[in-house]
Amino acid sequence: MSRLKKFTRSLLSGYVALGANIFYTLASVPLALHYLGKAEFSLWALVLQLSGYIALVDLGMAGSVSRILIDHKDDRIAFAIGVRKPIINCARK
Repeated sequence: MSRLKKFTRSLLSGYVALGANIFYTLASVPLALHYLGKAEFSLWALVLQLSGYIALVDLGMAGSVSRILIDHKDDRIAFAIGVRKPIINCARK
């Protein structure tokens, strides 16, 4: 599969995931307001906000670790030696 085809597929799947997330968010609030009381809705909203803030704590580590792993995926010696150092160095900073 060509790089352009992979890029296009990744781009489209990202937009589909974003659209599904927007649809879920817009549909879930009215449903939650309808089926939950005030106390339950406020707890539900609090849990959603806290999970969003916890997701921000990642600070891009998932992307950087996957980039390091992809860089060394074919070279087993570099994978054994070279991947551990950047991950440890990122964790120390």
